[in-house]
Amino acid sequence: MDASEVTNLTEKADGLTRRRDTIVDELKDIAADLWHAGLRNVRDIGRRTGLSRTTLYAALRERGIEPTNRADK
Repeated sequence: MDASEVTNLTEKADGLTRRRDTIVDELKDIAADLWHAGLRNVRDIGRRTGLSRTTLYAALRERGIEPTNRADK
C-alpha cells in the first residue's frame, strides 16, 4: 500500500465519520419528534431509529424531554 492510497482511504474514512455524526444527530431529532408525536416508549423509539436506549435517554434529555415522564408533552 503506497502513501497516496493511505491518504485517500484516510480522507474517505474522515468523510464517512462526519456523515455518521450528522446522521446520528438527525436520528436523535427524529426520536424527539416521535416522542412529541405521542410515542412514549423508549424501546420502541430505539427500534425505529436504531439508537440504543442509553443514547435515546441522553438525546431526549438534551432536547428538554424527561423520558421517565411519559405524560411529558
